[in-house]
Amino acid sequence: MKSPRFLCAGMLAFALLLSAGSLYPIVAVGTNQNGQAAPPKQPATFRYVCPMHPDVQSKKPGKCPKCKMKLEKKKVKPPEVQTQDR
Repeated sequence: MKSPRFLCAGMLAFALLLSAGSLYPIVAVGTNQNGQAAPPKQPATFRYVCPMHPDVQSKKPGKCPKCKMKLEKKKVKPPEVQTQDR
């Protein structure tokens, strides 16, 4: 049988570990650190661009009408939505 002193030390250590977890704030999924809803992520937008003529762009794969080269898939930044903080 274990001594009562050993059991008390174990229970004290467990209680300290349990209470230490409550010191850190829990942030819900889909919120920022202020608890506000995080803005939804925009899906990646792609365009097909000619490597020789960057002004030639298409939403579909194909060939450049100027040089007949194959259009390459490039990731394009989606337009940023401006929000006003109040």
